[in-house]
Amino acid sequence: MWGCVEKFKHKKLHLIANPIVSLYAVLLQVIGGSCRINAQNHNKPPVVVVLVSSGESGKVALTTALHLLQHGLHVRVVIMAPPNGCDGLINMLTKAQCVNVKGLHGLPNVIDIIIDGTQDRNTLHSWPEWVNSVLDWTSQSTAPILVIDPQHPNQLPKSPVPPKWACALGAPLVSQGKAGRLFLVDIGLCPSAFREENIPYRSPFFDKFIIPLHRNTA
Repeated sequence: MWGCVEKFKHKKLHLIANPIVSLYAVLLQVIGGSCRINAQNHNKPPVVVVLVSSGESGKVALTTALHLLQHGLHVRVVIMAPPNGCDGLINMLTKAQCVNVKGLHGLPNVIDIIIDGTQDRNTLHSWPEWVNSVLDWTSQSTAPILVIDPQHPNQLPKSPVPPKWACALGAPLVSQGKAGRLFLVDIGLCPSAFREENIPYRSPFFDKFIIPLHRNTA
């Protein structure tokens, strides 16, 4: 998908910004609705841990973390590898004391949801050493996982923990395998980009920005 973006000369910044509101809406749905973050209730705000890598999924996750923070959620960001061009965003989150400087250590004991932005194709195919640490940590956590654009576990040296939810950006990939409940998220990629790759395409979104798909059992 991102290769298609590059070839068609779309601005990645624009396409990364597009799905943020949709991801927030998905997250709001899966954590139990707007009552969880209503300032008038007496519940503590949901605790969200956001895992970030240097790939495109990491950039989306990082931007999502900032929006969640602005909406009153308790956010902890773990930057396994900093995405290029995101220094300003990382600085803002650091000043807000949301970046977990100890990496995967010292995170809250109770976590409502993990947003995994480390499973993009380039990161997993190069398989840096820290990926093993992420997989070990998520396997020990009892928190449900929402993954941004996951890859098929059969293509990887070690299978990630199956997520409860997954967000496919732009188009659902056949290679995404067992991705839990799958949400298709509009990123604003125009049909010409698909035609450039000889992919027959008709936008399914119409008046929607998110489409819940059936459970992927491939």
